[in-house]
Amino acid sequence: MPFICIYRFPKEEKKTPEATLLSTQVAYLYLRDKDTPLIKDFLCDLAESMQKRFGAFLMLEIWQAQDQKGIELVSADDTNEQFLGTLQKELSQFPLSIVQQVTTTDHFPETNTPLLPRHMLKEETVRALGMQLSPFYWNNENKRLYPMIYRQFRKELSVALRKFFYDFVRVQTRMEVAHYNSLGRQKVGDVAWKIDQELVKIGNTFDFLLLTSVVNHNEAWEEFRRGGFNQQPTFLYRLIPVDPELLKRRLYQVPIEELDDPTLAFIFRDKRRELDRMLNMLEERNTRDFHLSSIQVFGGVEEELLAKANQILDYQVEEKEEDEDEEPQATERISTEEFVALARQEISWMQQQYKPLDATVTIRNDITGLMVSRGQLLVGSGFTTTRKRADALIQHEVGTHVLTYYNGKAQPLQQMYVGSPGYEDLQEGLAVLAEYLVGGLTLSRLRTLAGRVVAVDCMLHNADFSETFHVLHRDKGFTAYTAYGITERVYRGGGMTKDAVYLRGLLHLLDHLAQGNELQPLLIGKIRQDYLPIIDELIQRKILKPAPIVPRYFSNPVSMERLRRLQTKTDVLSLLN
Repeated sequence: MPFICIYRFPKEEKKTPEATLLSTQVAYLYLRDKDTPLIKDFLCDLAESMQKRFGAFLMLEIWQAQDQKGIELVSADDTNEQFLGTLQKELSQFPLSIVQQVTTTDHFPETNTPLLPRHMLKEETVRALGMQLSPFYWNNENKRLYPMIYRQFRKELSVALRKFFYDFVRVQTRMEVAHYNSLGRQKVGDVAWKIDQELVKIGNTFDFLLLTSVVNHNEAWEEFRRGGFNQQPTFLYRLIPVDPELLKRRLYQVPIEELDDPTLAFIFRDKRRELDRMLNMLEERNTRDFHLSSIQVFGGVEEELLAKANQILDYQVEEKEEDEDEEPQATERISTEEFVALARQEISWMQQQYKPLDATVTIRNDITGLMVSRGQLLVGSGFTTTRKRADALIQHEVGTHVLTYYNGKAQPLQQMYVGSPGYEDLQEGLAVLAEYLVGGLTLSRLRTLAGRVVAVDCMLHNADFSETFHVLHRDKGFTAYTAYGITERVYRGGGMTKDAVYLRGLLHLLDHLAQGNELQPLLIGKIRQDYLPIIDELIQRKILKPAPIVPRYFSNPVSMERLRRLQTKTDVLSLLN
């Protein structure tokens, strides 16, 4: 690299917060005071070597100031003004109001004069800059760190320095760099991989979806029907095989604070917070508090989302379509076994792209419908569907959920397949979009997604099970059985808001595509949409790699034409045309 960062410990060699600021950079050096005479010759050789290789070399040193507010940039040469301006601009945009000012000066303090000799610095191709930091993240009275302020500052400084070095490299050197994130650290220490593995192990000790799914669906439906649709049925669940309190203790023993990579630390903290909340939900299952924790994990129902759901449900007055959950003619349907065979064919097709893919399709008596759990497709024993819908459902479950699981599993970072917090919005949006791209998205399907949003909103406004059922059945036109199925999904466990993510995710995805963004980067794993800059950074740093599997519809010209049309603003109802 044509640059290096330097930090000199104070003479007393005490540990200071600044000592961890530079470890986020790709090239850095820590010095004890007694090492300084020994290192000067090395730095001269380094500067000369890098100058010959790249055409220029930059050394940036940081130190703690005692008598200033904010950040001061130091340069002994006014030829550095352009690059100081870049860094000053980046630092001034920090979201920390406590960083009151970013100023420049040509005065290096005696204790931090440049380690390179004066004659070398007179050459415009070798530069030395300094950065004085006022310890606003430190409490002088009790000599303690403000950890959250420091954590945020370290993250913002890491990005600012990367952009600063990118500007220098791009203009002054022969080094070719496509993006400032390419100048980020590419080596991940063992502690990061251990944290990643431990979080996955904790998450794998329980299957959240199975533990919050009703196991007596048919019996509960009969109970509700016999009661005249006016009494909430009794739901039964699988036994919880873990102690949430012990898992929480283990969760917070994971030493994320030891990690010096701000991006990975953010990912791991985000995941730990989600696991904590899911464990809360297991403890609160079948209590009133369950739905409050569900809002923290899956979100609620925004006014705009509810309005769009009602618009979809009103649309059926003009163009009524047969409810897909009612029993059409038997000749139009395929059996469970036929559907399983088609799903296995799709898995075999994906295995041609990625040999380690080992997904299975299993028929289960204890679930209804379809479910993908940890990359495996589970099919309810009584499941049937129309032949027209079969391909759409396979692209939903296998071509999206199974595919993104194994794309994530192909990455060294295991969080990519277990899922980032809130990944369900994008996952379900992608899955429903896949139904549209293969020509299998129906009005009935959109009405089901909209009905789920309405049911979640009713639940959040304290409607009981029967009241929500009657809103769907009487007011929104769903059949009794379909209305019951939607209501059961929403009221399971004590109130689950997860079912609002399907329509919300689809709407967000359509907006994303209408802005000219590509679909394929979203299939790299189980991520949420606002993780895309993080994913891009980790790819640029070569920590992540391109996804090995693409869906079958990417090779279908008709599907690709449908996708192309989404590059302009598209209302969700236009997907039916």
